[in-house]
Amino acid sequence: MKTTIRNATIVCALAGVMVAGQAMAATVWNPAGNGITPPATGSWGDAANWNGGSGLPPGPAPGGDPKAVFNVPGAADAEVAGTFSGFQIVQGDNNPGGVLRILNGGSISTLPTSWSAVGYNDTALAIVDAGGTYNFGQHMWVGLNPGGVGTLDISGTVTVGAMIGAGWSGGTGYVNVLDGGLLALSNIHNSGNSVQGSSLIDITGSGTITLPGDFTPVIIDQYLLPGKIAANGVPGAASTYYDGGLDQTFVVVPEPS
Repeated sequence: MKTTIRNATIVCALAGVMVAGQAMAATVWNPAGNGITPPATGSWGDAANWNGGSGLPPGPAPGGDPKAVFNVPGAADAEVAGTFSGFQIVQGDNNPGGVLRILNGGSISTLPTSWSAVGYNDTALAIVDAGGTYNFGQHMWVGLNPGGVGTLDISGTVTVGAMIGAGWSGGTGYVNVLDGGLLALSNIHNSGNSVQGSSLIDITGSGTITLPGDFTPVIIDQYLLPGKIAANGVPGAASTYYDGGLDQTFVVVPEPS
C-alpha cells in the first residue's frame, strides 16, 4: 500500500535525523541586545536581533549558523516579513520559545535534512498569517518532548516535507488550521501516531488539510474516529474525501446540512 511504504521510509530514518539535527550550532533569538523588548516586536531579518545583538540571522549567509533557537525568556516576538531559508528552527529548547509570526508576504523554508519544532520541550507559539508561508523541509514537530507544549496557528500556508507529529515524543501539540488556512502534508502516520496524548488538530471554517494520494481510510480510522482531528472544536467532526483527479485527500469542515 502506498501509504505504508511512505511511512516505513520516513520512520526508519527518524532516529538518525533527530540526532543530526541536534548537533547543529545555534543562533539564538535575543533582540533585547538590540534594545527591543515587549511589547515591541523584532524583525527576523535584522542581524542585531540574534545572539544578543552580536550575531547574524541563521541561514546560508556567511557567518550564519544553520540552527535558529528560540529559548530566551521574555524575548520580543519575532516577525518574518521577507523570504528566508536554509536552517533548522527549534522553539522552546529548554526554556519558553516565545512567538514566531510569519506576516502576509513573509516566507520561511527550513532544511530538508533537519526536523524543526514548535515547542521542543517547553512552550512555544508559531503563527502563520494569511498570505504567509512556513515550509517545513522535513519533519514538523509541534509539542515534541515531555514539557513541550506547542501551538501552530495557520491562516496562511504550511507545507511539511516529511512527517507531522503533534505530541510525538511525550509533549502536547495543537495545530489550528484556521479559516482560509492550508496545511499541505506529504504524509501522516498510518497508526495514528502523528497526534498523541491530548494533542489535537482543529480545522475552522474554510481551513483545509491535504495529503498526496488516498489517505481516507487512515484519516477516518486513526484520526477522526479517535477524535484526534476536530472541526470547529468538535473532535471527530471533520470530513475527509479523496479526489482521484488530483490524487489528493482533503480534510475539511463539513458543509452544514
